[in-house]
Amino acid sequence: MKVGLTYDLRTDYGIEENSMVYADFCHPEEIGYMERAIQRNGYETLMIGNMFKLNDRIKNGTLDCDIVLVCDEGIASRNREAIVPALLELNKIPYIGSDAYCMGLSQNKYHTKLVAQALGIRFPKGIYLEYSEKPDMDAVCGMLSEQGLTYPLIVKPNEEGYSMGVFLVRNDEELQHALQSDFDNYHEPVLVEEFIEGKEMYVPIIGTGKDAYAMEVGVVIDESGSDLEFFCVEDKCHGEIQDVIAELPEPVKQRMFDDSLKLFRHMECRDFGRCDFRMTKEGEPVMIEITPRPGLSEKGPYETCAKALGKTYDWVLKEIIDGAAKRYGLTG
Repeated sequence: MKVGLTYDLRTDYGIEENSMVYADFCHPEEIGYMERAIQRNGYETLMIGNMFKLNDRIKNGTLDCDIVLVCDEGIASRNREAIVPALLELNKIPYIGSDAYCMGLSQNKYHTKLVAQALGIRFPKGIYLEYSEKPDMDAVCGMLSEQGLTYPLIVKPNEEGYSMGVFLVRNDEELQHALQSDFDNYHEPVLVEEFIEGKEMYVPIIGTGKDAYAMEVGVVIDESGSDLEFFCVEDKCHGEIQDVIAELPEPVKQRMFDDSLKLFRHMECRDFGRCDFRMTKEGEPVMIEITPRPGLSEKGPYETCAKALGKTYDWVLKEIIDGAAKRYGLTG
């Protein structure tokens, strides 16, 4: 079986290497790591590139693969993560990962939050602000007061990922700056939420529907082994961080598994995904996001949790690929 791989690089869009406004791209080393692991599992690979290169291959008949592993993110559109799965579905091409509706829903953090809360999953309290050229601070502070929200607060654009445009603010001046920055850079609604002080944790998931399972609970720490107060885009791009397995009471871990799988299955995510949490000082997990298309980077969440299960990164990719191939009736 030949596996195609879609992915974005900064160079595809002319984005500067140090830009933190748009940072949700693959690194060439990461793509090479994935390609070698796929090949070690006995599959051929076709390195496709971004959505435009995929579209060109479909139009000129050179998409020579049996299934496509979708790892691209797109840029500057709330539909950016939905385009490739929609294109593949339109052309009846098997692919690994969640469909266009799931990707579009998860891209909208506010709508995802409403779904999760309807399922009884705790998310941070917060307010939703429509896009405006300039924030109305009197109105914003009034809305925060009505919700009983006080500093510190988290500010984030509603339709971005990779912690782009996320700020931790501690006063009115910082809040106004964060809102103005996100409105200027992303031209989309913004969320202002309570800041959950505690550990940054996650649950990687493999599979689809009733066969989906949570691997382990991981936690992100800094190079000294300390908890991160605030896991920002600068940490993800340039920070010295590491992933380790969280030490948790079994009931807390099970609740994180249950909440993650409940939302993953309800949204009909497919093949792989990750739910992110903050752990309160009282030991209560609060989900902050679901990512149906998480990174599969070296030494990242999936490889870390696989090692805890006595498995390898190669095993992770084989589980993901084989599960998707089974859905389409592909073998070999």
